[in-house]
Amino acid sequence: MNTFQKPLFIHWFYYISAIVSYLIAFILLVVHYYQQNIEIHILCYVLLGLCLTYPHIAFWLQYFKTGFNEQHERYCMLLDAGIAGIFGNFIAIFSAPSLLFFMLTMTNIMLGHGLRVFLIGFALSIFNLLLIVYWVGFHFFENVSFELSAVSGVLTLLYPTYLAYIVHFRTNSLKNSKNKLKIQKAEIQELNEELNQLNEELATTVDTISEQKDKIESQKDDITQSITYAKRIQEAVLNPLSYLQEIIPQSFILYKPRDIVSGDFYFMVEHNQKIFVAAVDCTGHGIPGAFMSFLGNDLMIEIIMNRNIDQADEILNKMNKGIRRILRQNETKNRDGMDIALIVIDKIENKVDFAGAKNPLIYIQNNELFHIKGDNKHIGGEQKEEIVFTKHTIEIKSETTFYVFSDGYQDQFGGQENRKFMINKLKPMLLNIHQKPFEEQRNILDTEIENWKTEGKEHQTDDILLIGLKIIPNQIA
Repeated sequence: MNTFQKPLFIHWFYYISAIVSYLIAFILLVVHYYQQNIEIHILCYVLLGLCLTYPHIAFWLQYFKTGFNEQHERYCMLLDAGIAGIFGNFIAIFSAPSLLFFMLTMTNIMLGHGLRVFLIGFALSIFNLLLIVYWVGFHFFENVSFELSAVSGVLTLLYPTYLAYIVHFRTNSLKNSKNKLKIQKAEIQELNEELNQLNEELATTVDTISEQKDKIESQKDDITQSITYAKRIQEAVLNPLSYLQEIIPQSFILYKPRDIVSGDFYFMVEHNQKIFVAAVDCTGHGIPGAFMSFLGNDLMIEIIMNRNIDQADEILNKMNKGIRRILRQNETKNRDGMDIALIVIDKIENKVDFAGAKNPLIYIQNNELFHIKGDNKHIGGEQKEEIVFTKHTIEIKSETTFYVFSDGYQDQFGGQENRKFMINKLKPMLLNIHQKPFEEQRNILDTEIENWKTEGKEHQTDDILLIGLKIIPNQIA
């Protein structure tokens, strides 16, 4: 049972009309019996006073304490039904007060609380009627004054209006509630249909995404396997990293592809008493760069080994023409190419020739660092006129350490300010470590660039290739 309901308008109307009817009936009763000189037992007045005041006072106290309570309302109505039996004997049966009370109360009981409570109220009314008849006698057919009859008639006419209003009010309330429920039901049903449709679409989308995810993962696995296989081909084409140490024992190669395969590649070969070492950076990285590395490696072997061209600048000139010819760059819009730092070590004359396409040479001799920039020209790509590369010669009169590299190391983002490493930071580091064992140099350079990336929370941005070697006069095998 709900103890804290808000009373409906019908409850307010009922209690106000009931109290007013009590007062009118009580006054009419006193006037009627005063006019008829009929003595009324004192207990009747006491009983009427209690019935008039107590139930409703108790109900209102309870309402202000805990809120509207349907059970308390039912008790008040049952007492009202009982009171109707009392008034029924004091005033003629067809006079308005008793009839009004009885009809008003029983109607509210029937409409609001059902047949069971109605029967209880009816039984209580009959009981009180019999009790009053026992106390004061039977007065149903006493003469009634004209004034009392007139007032009773008016009240009797007003009651059907009141009853019709109750029926109309409750009927409309039920209709409105029913219509609202019907609309809400239709809205809920429509929402349920939309929800079911959305669920079906979502389930279909999830299945589609799941299928696409499985397909993409399968394709990714296939692509990864293909790239891994391409890596094995690239490793087979290039000389092994250990080959450089076979021809120049004091050397290292720091080789860190960004992806599985690399667009940077190292080149080293010994031919006709000369050692050729190059750090090459092809256009792009990953698979496109790897394809260019195959072209570059084969072309350099063709130029050096088959054509016996051993001058650094001429090798780059031939490389430029060869790449443009193979890629048909005069006929197509292809602009791919490569940057190269190439050194040619002459074991007989103790000298090193350098030619660079964008990539520089750093060498340290007598604890002094020298930086030779490569020509500001690419191998391949768009060219409006024929280009010629420059040769630089370094005499090996004392122990000399050489470093050639691509731009991946100095262009790596990182550090606290998340900027490029830069060659100005690389040069003093090379000067500081150049006398250390070459494997240790490699580890220092690797650790430094990894810490640089971690500090800046960056991934590797490009392929990294850095080659270091030391030449001592007359000690190259």
